[in-house]
Amino acid sequence: MKEIVQDRLITAGVRDLVGGMLASYEGRLTELLELRTARRAGLSSGTVDLLTATANIRDKDWIVDPEPEGLQERRVELIGGANRSELINGMNAGAKSYIADLWNFTAQDTWSILRAHKSLNGAAHRSLAYLDDREGRVRINPATSSRLMLVPRPFFTYEALLTLDEVPVPAAFFDLAMVAVGHGVEAVRREGGIHFYLRDVQGLLEARLWARLFERVEETLEVDRGTIRCTVFMDTVPGALEADEILFELQHHSAGLALDPQGYAADHIALFHGPDRPVLPDRETIGLNAPFLRALSLRTIGICHRRGCHAMGAPSFVLPSLDHSKVKAEYLAMLADKEREAVDGHDGTLVVHEDMVNASMVEFNKSMPRAHQLNYQRADVITPADLVKVPEGPITVDSLKNILRTALRSLMMREQGKGWVIQGGRVHDRSSLLLAVRLLWQWVQSPKGNITATNLPITIDLVKFMLKKEADKMFDVHDPVISKQVDRAMAYILELTGGEGVPML
Repeated sequence: MKEIVQDRLITAGVRDLVGGMLASYEGRLTELLELRTARRAGLSSGTVDLLTATANIRDKDWIVDPEPEGLQERRVELIGGANRSELINGMNAGAKSYIADLWNFTAQDTWSILRAHKSLNGAAHRSLAYLDDREGRVRINPATSSRLMLVPRPFFTYEALLTLDEVPVPAAFFDLAMVAVGHGVEAVRREGGIHFYLRDVQGLLEARLWARLFERVEETLEVDRGTIRCTVFMDTVPGALEADEILFELQHHSAGLALDPQGYAADHIALFHGPDRPVLPDRETIGLNAPFLRALSLRTIGICHRRGCHAMGAPSFVLPSLDHSKVKAEYLAMLADKEREAVDGHDGTLVVHEDMVNASMVEFNKSMPRAHQLNYQRADVITPADLVKVPEGPITVDSLKNILRTALRSLMMREQGKGWVIQGGRVHDRSSLLLAVRLLWQWVQSPKGNITATNLPITIDLVKFMLKKEADKMFDVHDPVISKQVDRAMAYILELTGGEGVPML
């Protein structure tokens, strides 16, 4: 194995652990990604249904290993990036946990990933600090009760910081090794375990591989099985269809399931598109009360509580108004979503801004007096068809503009190493950008992608015209540096939107 970037973080221990994972599981990972492609092709072209071969798992009564005492209450968890200031502010925000996301909220260049892992080590030891122009030295409160959680990168991504035979290693293997060697012992000492959220787990076999990787890390650290706990995002249709099976495979390491509505809607487009398929409406229409997302939420609660683990609600991306005398309608709608999640039976929820922690905590305190709601058993009948029912609604010019602005702002900030952006009073992460781009792609590619009020077709020429118009409003295009960045962002959007394949980011 060759180390491309000399950095003290990538120690012999990291290289050995990644090497051991590769020796044991590299071939299996390749097989799983191929099986994933076949499974998705089958769902896209055939009937969406549960797996017949795993009916016994779904039908039998079993529960995951009980969650440790320190992980029983997760009322509000804050998710964000993994740089120094994000970690410090996140750990000091008063949430039950801070989730440092290496995929949705972190830029993927080498420097950003290395910086993130270095900062994570400091956060785990509570030794992280930075200098603020107004407040001076800001550090993590040593007495903070917030847990540190981490989102490693998904299986289909690779990390060029380490190579085997000049081939980059799987990013998931790299992230697990960096955490284990960098601060695994400290996390176990301070928090009683190592806590992860997992993205893009598309079935039981992928969950089984995650379990094997966790066991390898636990053996390396010489800790008990189950010291590592993970919460799996329901961000793909195949994953949602195999939720029971995923928990079964992770039963010694599971901390439950969580919702990612934007990722789920984006995956819906990837699976179900074509000239004869209905298109999704405005992004603003695809809220948590959209039929397929509502079905996903209720089904997740039912499965989790039957299996004895937490069902976490969806991240809220709307930001509170800077003017406290004016409350935005979108903000009130977000609070209503949090109230509904608590009433429905979720055991906690996610937010993406520290100012939303207390407000969301209040909504859960009203309906959840205990640490969780695992004793609340739902009896909803949710069918596979309910999980993929297309929401109804218009396609509007305003939504088209908002999507173009989101894509432009996100891609511009990516060049500056920013993994998330604020646009239109909302935080936008990778899932938000992916949904925006795929909606745009679906509208352009489909004969049904027309503006509802005028029946005007959304074509690539219309997108090109509106991109230029919105870019001129948003950025100083007379600055030659900014102008070149804008041109690259617009070209990339047009490439993604006009291509035959489903956009990937």
